[in-house]
Parts: sequence; C-alpha cells; structure tokens
Amino acid sequence: MKRQLIHLIVILPVLSLFFSLKIYAQSGTGELPTTPKPTPTPKPSTRGPRPTAPTSPAPTPVSTTLTFGEERNGKLDPKTSDKGAAGSLYEDLILNAKSDDMITFRLESADSSIGLQILDKDNAEVAIARNPVGDFKINTATGGVPADGEYRVRVTGAVSGKNAVPFKLKVNRVGLTPIAHAERFNKIYVNYHETDPTSVEDTVAKLEELGKDDPSKPVTFELLGLVYLYGRKDAANAEGAMERAIKANGAAVVRISYDNQWRKMSKMRSGDFAFEDARSGWLRIRPGQLTLSDLSNKQLGSLNGQQIKEMSKIFASAYSMVTITAENVRRPYVFAPETKQQAEADLVIKLIQNHVMGKTN
Repeated sequence: MKRQLIHLIVILPVLSLFFSLKIYAQSGTGELPTTPKPTPTPKPSTRGPRPTAPTSPAPTPVSTTLTFGEERNGKLDPKTSDKGAAGSLYEDLILNAKSDDMITFRLESADSSIGLQILDKDNAEVAIARNPVGDFKINTATGGVPADGEYRVRVTGAVSGKNAVPFKLKVNRVGLTPIAHAERFNKIYVNYHETDPTSVEDTVAKLEELGKDDPSKPVTFELLGLVYLYGRKDAANAEGAMERAIKANGAAVVRISYDNQWRKMSKMRSGDFAFEDARSGWLRIRPGQLTLSDLSNKQLGSLNGQQIKEMSKIFASAYSMVTITAENVRRPYVFAPETKQQAEADLVIKLIQNHVMGKTN
C-alpha cells in the first residue's frame, strides 16, 4: 500500500508538469489564449437608396415601309447612304403591293440625276416607265407587279460632293389593273339575274365593293345604275350611281322604248297606249352630250347642250314620255324610259339638264 502511494506521489507531479508544458506550447507566449471578440454588425442605414440618373429613351426607329398616299421625305447622303457598284448612292424603302394594284410613284428632287428602281425579293428589277404627268408607273404586261409581296423602292442618284440631296416620294394606289378589273366585272355581270331578288342584292354589294377598289372605271357604275333602277326599282340610288359613272368619264345609261318614226304613244285597238312601231334602245348621258341608240348600239341620234332647244315631259294615259326638240333635227325625239313611270322620266330630265345642258330647274 505504501508502495502504491509512493508511485502516485511520483506520477502526479509529472502529469502536472506535462500539461503545463502543453499549454505553454499552444499559447506561444506563456499566456492562456483568449476567446476572440465578435465583429459588430453594422446598423442599417436610415437613408434610402441613391437615385439613379435618368436615362434618355431610345430613339424611335424611322420606318422604311411606304404607305399609299403618304409623302415621304428622304435624302441621298454621301455619309450615310448605301453605294452601288458604279459608285452611285441609293436609299431603299419597302412597299407591300398586290399584283392587282395599279400603282404610281411621284419622285421630286432638285437634282435631275435622281431616279427610281423597283426590285423584287430576288433582287430582280421590275420595269417602270413615266406616264404623261411625269409619275412613274409599273410597265409590265398586266400593268401591276409580278406577284403579291414585298418590294424595294430604290431612290438612286450619282450625287457628287459632300452635301446630301433631299427628295420626296409618294406612292399612290390608283385602282385595279385593267385585267384584274375586267375579270371581276365580267364575273359579276354573267351571274346577274334581274328578276332574282337575291341576285340583285348580291350584285349590288359586289359592284359597290368593286367601285371602292377602283373608282376610276365607269363601267362599274353604269351597270350599278341599271341594277338599282331596274332590279331594285330604286331611282334615288340609281341617280347616285349614274352621277359616279359620269364623274368617272362614263355615262348614265337608261333603257328606252320609242317609235321607229319617233311618234308619240297612241291608243291601240286593245285600248292600251303604246308606240305604233315600238323599238327598244339605249339613252346615254355624258357631260355636254346625249346619244340615242338601238339595242345593238347603232346610233340613232346625238345632241350636245347647245343643240337642245326644248325638253319636256308628256303623258299618254298613265305613261310618261320625254320629248326633245333640237336644232337641225326634222322632228322631235320622243321616247319613254323603260318603266314608263314618272320617277324614271324625271330622273332622265334631271340628268340631261345637269350634265348635257349645264343647268338645273
């Protein structure tokens, strides 16, 4: 027992010495290591975020797409314009066109070297030519662009020096090509049936639409006037269509009946009033002129405003007729509008007074 105590007495001081040496080695200075102080968290700022400097809005890009009827200003600028193979400058604008469109281009510039080209999507040039008033027009077999789609309208010129040359360009859609109009009109005409109310309404709608697409073709309004007058029995709208036909350098067309000798209607053995030798034909009213013809369009008479001495409406029973006395004409022209109704006779007299004689009641 004493021996064990001696051993413990010897070992304990040794262990104590060992641990003191270990701690000394860890601190390096002989001092006990201390716990590091925590880094203080910064207090949140009460100030808001600094305002950023305002940015200018991006400039709106200039559209290069042409609009029918809108004049565009541009310039050929040696600094910014594209250059062709021969050194000439050019600016391209985009035009969306249909092959049925009749289009003209008006290009104005103080520089006589400025010209125009039309290019398709394959960079092939579309033929153009100048019309009598100096505008450019499409000069293809149909009078329109080869196909529906996008085309480049190129303004080009051999600009010399450093100064830009301004120009003005306006593209106008003036109607349909003759072929496109003829195809649509003929289809409408062939399918028209005057005694079928459904056909009458369908024809009116299609002719009105055709007139909007191309107001320059008088034949549209000539037929429309006839459809209103005889298909719809609508003299008021017929007058409007006939006025549009005359304005488009056409004629107001009315169907008439007449005697082969221009005699008045008389009472027949049947008790009814009629022309003794009845014929059918056409009356056409144009600015300063009227013509009478048979159904085959063989001319029977033609008068200008100065020749007409007197015009009046006469009656035979319930039927209305028009009589015209003219210089250098042996006997008056007497005819009845096809319906022989007063409303149609009044319309004929009004149109002759306004457009042939140049006066109103």
